[in-house]
Amino acid sequence: MKSLSALAKYVSTSFSSLLVRGLSVIVLLQLSVAFLTRLFLLWFGRGQISMDGSLVPLFAWGLWFDLLAACYTGVIWWLLVMLLPRKLLQSSWGILITALLTGLYSMVFIFISVAEVLFWDEFQVRFNFIAVDYLVFTQEVINNIRQSYPMPIIYASLAAAAGGIAALCWRLKIIAWVVAGDNRWWPRLSQTLAYSGLVTGITFGFNQGQLPNFTNEFNRELSKNGIYAFCAAFWESEIDFDRFYRTLPLDDALSRTRQALQTPGVEFMRDDAGELHRVTHHTGLEKRWNVILITVESLSAHFLNHFNTKSQLTPHLNQIAREGILFENMLATGTRTVRGLEAITLSVPPTPGQSIIWRPKHEHLLTLGTHFQRRGYDTAYVYGGDAMFDNMNAFFSHNDYRVVDRQRKSAAEITFENAWGACDEDLLRWVSQEADADYAAHKNFFLHAMTTSNHRPFTFPDGRIDLPSHSGGRKAGVKYTDYAIGQFIAAIRNKPWFAETLIVIIADHCDGSAGKVELDPSKYRIPCILWNPSLVSPRVMGRLVSQIDLAPTLLGLLNWSHTSSFFGEDVLAPGYASHPARAWISNYQKIAFIQEDQMAILKPKKEFSVGAFDSRNLVFRPGIHENHQDILDRTIAWYQSASWMFRGGHLSEKESPNNRQH
Repeated sequence: MKSLSALAKYVSTSFSSLLVRGLSVIVLLQLSVAFLTRLFLLWFGRGQISMDGSLVPLFAWGLWFDLLAACYTGVIWWLLVMLLPRKLLQSSWGILITALLTGLYSMVFIFISVAEVLFWDEFQVRFNFIAVDYLVFTQEVINNIRQSYPMPIIYASLAAAAGGIAALCWRLKIIAWVVAGDNRWWPRLSQTLAYSGLVTGITFGFNQGQLPNFTNEFNRELSKNGIYAFCAAFWESEIDFDRFYRTLPLDDALSRTRQALQTPGVEFMRDDAGELHRVTHHTGLEKRWNVILITVESLSAHFLNHFNTKSQLTPHLNQIAREGILFENMLATGTRTVRGLEAITLSVPPTPGQSIIWRPKHEHLLTLGTHFQRRGYDTAYVYGGDAMFDNMNAFFSHNDYRVVDRQRKSAAEITFENAWGACDEDLLRWVSQEADADYAAHKNFFLHAMTTSNHRPFTFPDGRIDLPSHSGGRKAGVKYTDYAIGQFIAAIRNKPWFAETLIVIIADHCDGSAGKVELDPSKYRIPCILWNPSLVSPRVMGRLVSQIDLAPTLLGLLNWSHTSSFFGEDVLAPGYASHPARAWISNYQKIAFIQEDQMAILKPKKEFSVGAFDSRNLVFRPGIHENHQDILDRTIAWYQSASWMFRGGHLSEKESPNNRQH
């Protein structure tokens, strides 16, 4: 009883403190704004969120994480009050400073709330890795926001709302109540130690992984707090596979992967269960075709008429698809551009955490560009924006590509640009110019272009299509990119190098990946087209394939014998039809493998989900079945092997298999 009495006395004394009173106001502000944000997102996503009994635990868990977030945000108040002179806080200036801080806190909380709504509108999730990545690239993101939304109106509204809250607190004498609190040094010190322990305990004792698994993934996302989710994404950007995911004995994982990679015409470099480097043999003459690879921003398959008969957005791509080799069941590996670029250039499954393009030790890897450069090709990565974004410049320039981007172009070479870069017409004109220069220098070329126009704010030159720039949204972005590709194709048909140039068009990822299940395979379907009527005959490839299959398939089409550590396969090779159809998809922390009619998802804390996969409709139906261990072990083996390969330096082009450590 004495201990309880002492605790009650300590709490009562603490609430007479200026520090604690201010913190209590911040907590109430955060809880109020977070609750209203959750209500608004609930209404905003009412067509996706399950309106059932799960709303009770949803709001209960939401309140808990709102409290944790409030404790974090209170640190700033605590530090300021500790640093400000005691006499200043107890003067009339102290009231003004406290009122100003109340207004600033209110403005920040409301700003974050608005940002969450806009983020949900684009990605259908609370803040995650994408938000962290975007914060790093302040210039691009700020320009994008300014060009996408009426920011003066938003800023004015935020300031008015924050000022109103501060004025209300002043009128209700809440500000005066806070400033009148005890501000002596000794109580401040003991309370600071207690608060530091609280924040430390929150940091190491709680995480979003403690959230229960809701039947509807949208409900689970809604139970999060935006501030806490952002901090969690920042902390968890690097994920140690062996520590957080289910594993097999390494030899077993590598042996399983090696067995899965054993295909006709392939010879492993060593007779070792853990050797994944292999030589692909082709007989006959190699083809010296040039290759222009166009990776299109956010081009979901459903934008093309082949996949969605109601869509009229891509007439030029529709024509190209009819005339070339169309992969109609290809799945992207991830949800970000860097994931798509990783899959296309390195042909590896999407290991958890950040893309390899972002990670340390990404230099001198064996890439698709490496194979072209070794045969004397000019290899270049051509980007409409600043290649510093997403670490593209560092990755490509250290992996056998030249980089051509907006920063390397004069103002005269850019006819239109927005926050993300020059318009796609400019980009593809640069590609044509690079090809002209290589042809004049009697060099073959491999040019990899990355578009930007199909990205918010969806702005482009006027008068190109029948949808307006800026206000036309995603549909306008897709249609303009299609127009730019059509203009590019029309322009190069008369080029002297065209007859020997293969055009490859593939999306980096879909325009949205969130779904009601943990990972929705239908949200990863992307188009991939290999086109040039004089080089390839029309064909539709209907089997399930992965984005990581592009590199080996392209090398196979060129009839090139090569050594690689690619995880993808040549899906046009005669022997591939006898292999099980498979693909990999991910969303940073959750990584999945699909094979035939089964799918398994690996999650942190060594958790997993397995279930049936409907290949016709790309639907995952979770549920344990008697053969689930096989698909689970296959999934573990693929991802564990890929993680081991990169972290051990085994994807390096300079590595000698004889020197590898097991």
